[in-house]
Order: sequence, then C-alpha cells, then structure tokens
Amino acid sequence: MPATTASANPVHSARDRLLDAALELFATRGFQAIGLRDLASYLGMHAGSLYHHIENKQSLLFELIESALTDLLLDTQRRVKGARSPGKRLQLFIQAFVAFHFNEKHKLALITREFANLNEEQQQQIIRLKNKYSSLLNTIITSEYGKDGKPDADTCATTSAVIVMLFGQSQWYSVETTEAQLTEALTNVVTCIIAHSRKA
Repeated sequence: MPATTASANPVHSARDRLLDAALELFATRGFQAIGLRDLASYLGMHAGSLYHHIENKQSLLFELIESALTDLLLDTQRRVKGARSPGKRLQLFIQAFVAFHFNEKHKLALITREFANLNEEQQQQIIRLKNKYSSLLNTIITSEYGKDGKPDADTCATTSAVIVMLFGQSQWYSVETTEAQLTEALTNVVTCIIAHSRKA
C-alpha cells in the first residue's frame, strides 16, 4: 500500500504543476498564443507527455475556468452565509470578489477573457456556474429592494449591471489601493446603482 501511494504522488504533482503553468501562461500571454509545445517547454517536459494528464488544450482551459469560477462561487457563498441583513450580505459579496481580484488575478483573467475559446458544450456548463453566481447576488438585491421579496425584471437587470461592472473594472482598474478600500468604494458604487434602479 505505501508503494502505491508513493508512486501516485509524482503523477499528482506533475499534473498540479501542469495546471499551475497553464493558468499562468494562458492568463499572461493568452490562450491562443500558447501551444502545448510552449507549455511542455515551460515545464521541461516532452509535448507528448502532456497527454498523460489532459485530453487537449481546450479541455485544459475549461478545467481551469470551471475551477476558478467554482472557487469564486464557493468563497462568496461561505462569506455571505449567516449575514443578517441584505446590506451586509451585499458588502460581503463584493468583499469576496475583491479578495478574488487581489489574490487570484490569473484565475480572474481566464474567467473574463478566455470564455470565447471554449466549445459550445463547455460554455453552457460555465454559463450555469455564472448563473448560480448571479443568482446569489440577485437574491441579495431582491431581499432588499424587490417587490414582495421576489425577483423581477428590474432586479435581474440591476444584477446583470453590477456583475458586468465588477468584472469589467477588474480589467482596467489599476489605482494602488487596499482590499478594504476597494471593497468600500465598490460597495458604495453598487449601492448607488441599486438605489437608482429602484427610482427609475
């Protein structure tokens, strides 16, 4: 039994190194610019040996995006759970995104930039995850501003606007700031967006 465990460890280690390298290269240079030969060379491996760990480059990208979005969703759910007011849940939702923005830049880059490089089936699976993430925010907005506590066209449109704003600003926002400062700034902006949408 120990021999089996020992022999398995290098395989897992090699695959982890592959995933880490692919995440870095796809995020910094772009999925289209990196071939499997580039990835293998970066790892000091033969290109053919990569197929022991992955089906193809596209499936590798899908795995990375799915994992990244799942990480964001689970961390957001964990943070907002137990918050007693919609306002606090909204702040924690944004706090989770900002933490992801600061600590997982490569993962965020793949989510925002490389979705188009997935096939249709893969895109549908990612869309389902995105919808779960959006639904979490929609529930928060609805509980505070929705009519009779139920989602409507306004809350759905507001949710979409906030999601687009959060992911969009992550690509162009370059001012030096702290997580706490950015969380506060974005919370204020989002609160204004939500309040304005209810007056319109």
